Amino acid sequence: MSAIHDLIGQISDPRLRERLAAEWKAASTGKKFGLVFEDHLPELLPLPKAKPRRGDLVCRRQGALKDVWQVKSVKDGVVTCVKPQDETHPSEPTRATAETVNFALDEVMVVREFGEPIFPSLVPVDAVANGPLEAPWHTLIEADNYHALQLLDYLYAGQVDCIYIDPPYNTGARDWKYNNDYVDKNDQWRHSKWLAFMERRLELAKRLLNPDASVLIVTIDEKEVLRLGILLEQVFPGCKVQKTTIVINPKGTARYNEFARVEEYAFFVFIGDIKICPFGSDLLTSRDYSSETHVRWRGLARTGRKGLRSNNPGSWYPIFLRTSDYTIHSIGDPLSEGEAESSVKPPKGTIAIWPPSKNGKQYSWGTVPATLRQIWSKGGFKTGTVKPDKQQFPFYYLSSGLFQKIESGQISVIGRGAQNELLLEYVEGQKQAMPRSVWNRVEYDAGSHGTGILQSILGDSSFPFPKSLYAVRDSIRLFMEKKKDALILDFFAGSGTTLNAVNLLNAADGGQRRCILVTNNEVSAEEASALAARGLQPGDDEWEAQGICRSVTWPRSKFTILGQRDDGTLLSGEYLTGKVVEKEKARAFTQIGFVDPASLDTTAKKKQVVALIDGLPQTLVKDPCPFIVSEGHKASILFDPAAADDWLEALDGQEHITDFYIVTPTKRVFDGLKAQINDLLGPILVPEDEKRPMSEGFPANLAYFKLDFLDKDRVTLKRAFREILPLLWLKAGAVGPRPELARGEPEPVVFAPAGSNFVVLLEESRLARLLKALKGREGLSHVFIVTDSDESFKAMAAEVREAVGRSNPGLNVVQLYRDYLVNFMINKRQDVAGRSGLKSMPGAQA
Repeated sequence: MSAIHDLIGQISDPRLRERLAAEWKAASTGKKFGLVFEDHLPELLPLPKAKPRRGDLVCRRQGALKDVWQVKSVKDGVVTCVKPQDETHPSEPTRATAETVNFALDEVMVVREFGEPIFPSLVPVDAVANGPLEAPWHTLIEADNYHALQLLDYLYAGQVDCIYIDPPYNTGARDWKYNNDYVDKNDQWRHSKWLAFMERRLELAKRLLNPDASVLIVTIDEKEVLRLGILLEQVFPGCKVQKTTIVINPKGTARYNEFARVEEYAFFVFIGDIKICPFGSDLLTSRDYSSETHVRWRGLARTGRKGLRSNNPGSWYPIFLRTSDYTIHSIGDPLSEGEAESSVKPPKGTIAIWPPSKNGKQYSWGTVPATLRQIWSKGGFKTGTVKPDKQQFPFYYLSSGLFQKIESGQISVIGRGAQNELLLEYVEGQKQAMPRSVWNRVEYDAGSHGTGILQSILGDSSFPFPKSLYAVRDSIRLFMEKKKDALILDFFAGSGTTLNAVNLLNAADGGQRRCILVTNNEVSAEEASALAARGLQPGDDEWEAQGICRSVTWPRSKFTILGQRDDGTLLSGEYLTGKVVEKEKARAFTQIGFVDPASLDTTAKKKQVVALIDGLPQTLVKDPCPFIVSEGHKASILFDPAAADDWLEALDGQEHITDFYIVTPTKRVFDGLKAQINDLLGPILVPEDEKRPMSEGFPANLAYFKLDFLDKDRVTLKRAFREILPLLWLKAGAVGPRPELARGEPEPVVFAPAGSNFVVLLEESRLARLLKALKGREGLSHVFIVTDSDESFKAMAAEVREAVGRSNPGLNVVQLYRDYLVNFMINKRQDVAGRSGLKSMPGAQA
């Protein structure tokens, strides 16, 4: 260490010496364990259309984004700049004596350093309304997701129920940018840059998640899966993190001397008391649990390390069985350690059955005696098949979860058994399965149900590797199925699959889940080169029209909501809704007319006919065998029409039989028997995935905004109400049509549009007018009061609550513009990016 300090001390340039000393101190005192990577500061955002102002950072439009200057003045089309003194944080003020350089106004572009205080607004771009106007609206924000997350922290801190993101996979294929430069496989820092990029956004996202119960879902492939897992555990300490494997390409992606890759991964971060909501599939096998009715009782014996008697002293007790029929007589009390079983005397006519012992180890029962007696009294305890000669005395009981399903109606009680135990079966469609950690379903194929669906909506879309719509839907559904008003965020929105999935989920169960999409408007590396060759640059209309948000995310979202494209052509194809329905299917009938029934007079001849039929073994042919009806086979044959009445009687109740073969040369006989069987058994009810035509669209509304930045002085002087108004609408839940001030319309004293769930007092001296406007209003979510005085705000907030609080439970009263300014001032630099915990930011709210 001392040698390094000596070397640094030999540097003659004081500025360089100080900077190296500071960097070494930071490097030598930083973390040594866990995931170690460089911070790669600063991260910058270009603003092609912003006008430079004093104090702004700028770069040359034709130069590197990270080569920045600070603006000292702007006059007569000339921008006078200085080099930042602190290159690590270039937005820090620079000494006035620094050497200046002049640029033409159109030569430079404004940039923002991530962490620099920002004052965001949302500029309306477009909207589509196809649902009830009073319903909550979805939101699409065109923005860099870091600054969008800062904005969302102001709007929804601690309120988001689910975040689903599909970040860039860092494959080295120039599929993402760091500081406006594409990161490729030749960048030796690409893994470190990716981790720094992700950590900043995850730290912000963490503040949005509901600390009581929420989930973060992140998909990734093998390039960064190991690093991402560690990063998530560091950013979300104390939260359970589980990884699933999803088969997205069963054919496999062939690579030289490597296993063909068929999968990607999804990390699930469980926050608070979030619970998985299983449905009728385990997502690995083709088994349809929802079609099953069998209820599985739990075995009482508890083995394994956790089942040792020493770990469960209260669960070592006898169960007494009657010796006459080995039914349950009573339940004993637990013995303490050291008490011998021989000290317990069974009631007359009974034997004592103790928990199992193996290899000198004593185990326990699965519950304590008091609980088991309660379960027994409700019909939830029974013996299995008892084999006294082998000392096998199995016991089964109903768990609390099964009793809850009985109460909820998922399981029905159909009677009582010989031991007075409940006879149970699942109501049709109610049996569920906990998903496995490997998902392999046909509908998760990203080719057919990702790229294929996107192309059916947009035509020849060049968007790379969109997710399977159904993999996204089911990932969200597993946690949000029971929360039908959930707030769901995707800040790597890409092609907009998440909104499509949320709309599909809402359509299936009548939910009003709300989705927020955030995506930039970048063009691909190839498109950027082609556009630049034509003399275009970012910010030009033609360049922006090719960006992902405007060419993919927005049109896909709009078209899928409406069910048609801008030219009026309807979307073709169908969605799988995720629900299983029964469809009627006719049973199959075959006339065997090439042989006379009378000629089938031997078993051997009948076997020759059966050999031609799929699904029937020849072993079923028994003399004299006028027909075959089997409970274990789906086909049946009538050899002798004279035995038709007996055949029909045998078929009664055999709904599983789908294929019928009738030996007769007479069509009239064949048609008559076919009609009688159809009357007897009816059509087959076949379960299949319910489908929804894409042309139906969805009853949903979507507002599209572009993120912009306000001058702090305009906000401080209360001159930014028009620009902040969309934020207030979103903060109040985006309910109903977004209210606007018409162009040229002066700001009112009280802004209280009819049907809106929020009201704004813009002049604090007019409280009486606000209270009058609030009179009789119901369904209010927020009241915003513009005042700089904390004391005045508290007093006015109290009056508002007194006036309308009872008729508007949960009413939020918020101070403008103080809460807005304070929120974004404290976002400065690493204060947000380095914060931890899942608590929402304290705001100026009463």
